[in-house]
Amino acid sequence: MILIMKKCFIVMVLLIGVLSCRTNRVDSYEMKVFNEIFDNLVEEMGALDRFEIPPPPIPFFDNNNPMAYDTVRYEQKITEIERENMKIKKVQSVCLILACVVATGLIGCGKTDETPKKHEAITFMAPYLDIDSFIEEVHKTYPEIELEVVPYSGANTTTYLQNMLEADDLPDICTQTFYKPDVVDVSDKMIDLSRYDFTDNYVESRLKEVSDEGALYMLPSLYNCYGITYNKTLLEKNGWKLPTSFTELEELADKAKEAGVTLCMAQIQYPGSAFQYVCNIADAGFLSTMSGKQWQKDYLSGKANVSNTPGMMESMEYIQKWKDLGMLDCSNSDPADDGKTREAFIKGNSLFLLGPQNGIMDAEDTTDKFGLMPYLSEDGSRNVFILNVNRFYGLSKKLENNPEKLEDALKVMKVLSTVEGTSALYPDSTLKAGLLPFKDAKADETFYADISDMINAGNTTPFIYSGWENTIVNTGTKMLEFMQDQASIKDVADQLDEDQNSVVNNQPEVITTATEEISQESCAKLVGRCFAEATGSDIALISLGTWVSGNGTNQNNDGVSGKLYAKNITDYDVCTILPTGWSRTINTIRLTGKQIQALYEEGYDAVGTGKNYPYMLVNPENLKLEEGKTYQVAISGISEKLASETEVTDSGIVGLDAAKDFLGKFKTLSEADAEWK
Repeated sequence: MILIMKKCFIVMVLLIGVLSCRTNRVDSYEMKVFNEIFDNLVEEMGALDRFEIPPPPIPFFDNNNPMAYDTVRYEQKITEIERENMKIKKVQSVCLILACVVATGLIGCGKTDETPKKHEAITFMAPYLDIDSFIEEVHKTYPEIELEVVPYSGANTTTYLQNMLEADDLPDICTQTFYKPDVVDVSDKMIDLSRYDFTDNYVESRLKEVSDEGALYMLPSLYNCYGITYNKTLLEKNGWKLPTSFTELEELADKAKEAGVTLCMAQIQYPGSAFQYVCNIADAGFLSTMSGKQWQKDYLSGKANVSNTPGMMESMEYIQKWKDLGMLDCSNSDPADDGKTREAFIKGNSLFLLGPQNGIMDAEDTTDKFGLMPYLSEDGSRNVFILNVNRFYGLSKKLENNPEKLEDALKVMKVLSTVEGTSALYPDSTLKAGLLPFKDAKADETFYADISDMINAGNTTPFIYSGWENTIVNTGTKMLEFMQDQASIKDVADQLDEDQNSVVNNQPEVITTATEEISQESCAKLVGRCFAEATGSDIALISLGTWVSGNGTNQNNDGVSGKLYAKNITDYDVCTILPTGWSRTINTIRLTGKQIQALYEEGYDAVGTGKNYPYMLVNPENLKLEEGKTYQVAISGISEKLASETEVTDSGIVGLDAAKDFLGKFKTLSEADAEWK
């Protein structure tokens, strides 16, 4: 009986465990174990389903009285039976309780409305995009998924994302602004997505451009196509056809000259635009061939230059033809503002527009219609649009160590791989000026409505940028001089050859070396020390670039965003964390100790929503703020309210120059160097 009671106790313990697991499966392993033990217990209890009935009195065989009874022994037997029956009652009571508990537990196990287990958050990064809307889109299908935003709103997104990739400090859902499989190997850091069915949603030509020998580590998002903007209305008005080759363009140029119509306007505000004119015209010839693509690799590795490559010299001659024809005429361009050049074009007396601001939709001051044509080859056989993908997305390989989290991340990628999912990240105006890489994407409302089929067919070439950074400005400037009759096309070719050594080495000046990862907060302290020292300020208030839900796409562009990684630090790296970016100057204000404390506690209202970003108060360890004393404060992050209440002084000191001087004093850089002692 003691053994039976022990087993009952064990069953109760098991039941409690079963119930505590809150399983929704009545055939779970725990329930199977319980059932087996319970059945054995019942079997061992055997006849306990009924009480023993006391026997009649035991006869006492006395010869003198055959009807006499042994009452003493009888009473002893009765007592013994009642004792056993009491034990049975106790056991049965236990069993009854167990039965009730089982019933209750099974009812609970059968419920489907239990609170689901909380999912581990998926980290996601999408700088300058509408993450709030995307999260809403994800939750329409997968409300259980939690997305944690990894923020970045600094001045050098491309470098920062590449630094994260090199350090393998990636969020679950990774993003890059530049990706070419033949240049960047990410196979050890990213998951191959080619085996997942959501890749079937993409246009084949877009997947081909990111295919790494069949593997798909990163998928394209919204993209723009550069070409030559043309005035549809002006063409139709004069009965002219859109040229499909350079030969036809020459014929049109003669007609335009006779009619007093300007052939082309060129945007020349930036040397980078002029560098692209060189590349884009060459793309319509030699560069788009297999030999041309190989030449690009050889140039970047120092194996070939322009002057010793016949195909590139032919491209230079072709560029000269464009200049002679009037397609590179900048006499009517504004050298300081591409927007004004664009506005002048919209007025309607020029057929073509070159430059980055070419996505003309509905203009308020004109009824003219505009379209986009490719860069033209001489015979029309190699006409090409220039493709520029805004963003690429993939999954960190670390997710393979967490199957449940990987499953959720794949669901997010599934949403991202749809028109609705990607569209949620971008405002309507951006969507109209771009194209989506999906088979079911409609181009009717975009600038590319007439040419979307041609673009999706693969008549594109990638935008040339990565690897060429050390010649873009020099060659672009020389190209601008060529367009303004201040240099020859040979000078442009020579500039490319002259810059090759710096392109091949591609080693920008090292300011200092970070020996460890330096956190965002420590970076803010370093920036604060730098700005205060450069401006002779007592302290600094440096805002932080966190992500705040409801603050839109830009978030805090005036804060320290991100961190520094253990590596040689160049000006590119400094600009990833610098609130003033490449060229802005440091501002100062004068505040009392009380005002400083209040502003520190309030934070920086960057976008006027009242949802503020925190400040880092950076001051020497021995400085104690006095409420009534006035201090000069170097500050990054000045709200409209603060600017209206306090005089803001522009120091005239470029933040990057100050940072290079300050950080250059450190042979190495660590977290400890952030402290202002």
